[in-house]
Amino acid sequence: MIAAGCGSSGHKASTTIASRLIADPAGVTVIRAWSNALRRGDVNGAARFFALPSEFINGPDEALAIHTEAEARAANATLPCGAQLISAVRRGRFISALFRLTNRPGPDGGCGSGAGQLARTNFVIVDGRILAWIRAPEVSGGGVSPLPTTPSNTQTTGPVA
Repeated sequence: MIAAGCGSSGHKASTTIASRLIADPAGVTVIRAWSNALRRGDVNGAARFFALPSEFINGPDEALAIHTEAEARAANATLPCGAQLISAVRRGRFISALFRLTNRPGPDGGCGSGAGQLARTNFVIVDGRILAWIRAPEVSGGGVSPLPTTPSNTQTTGPVA
């Protein structure tokens, strides 16, 4: 928190900082709808939330350029877990979403021991579609993890959202 100047309560400074962290409600709606579809095992429905073209980065060795709906379906099918959105904050051009992982029914589903764990994904949402899906470093204690600035900064171990 920023210290306030002489005689000030600091309320305006803390309110300003908090308002800069509020994620765009329309973007959060897209993220929630995507995660709900995936959690139901509706990989096709989840894929329809991706812009064409878009990018899907699930680690430094799993960066996919998505140009077709089939590629969006394939990218979503690589996620064995469903995800329940817990919170979302704005971090620059990203919406950093925190999820609780769940089992996902359907082909390639099955979260195993990952169910119940926390995971963070950074999104870029444009015109109601996911332009970028970037796996973020794992979260300890539920705090906000730093955003990756390049795909090489993303983590490659643990459950995925």
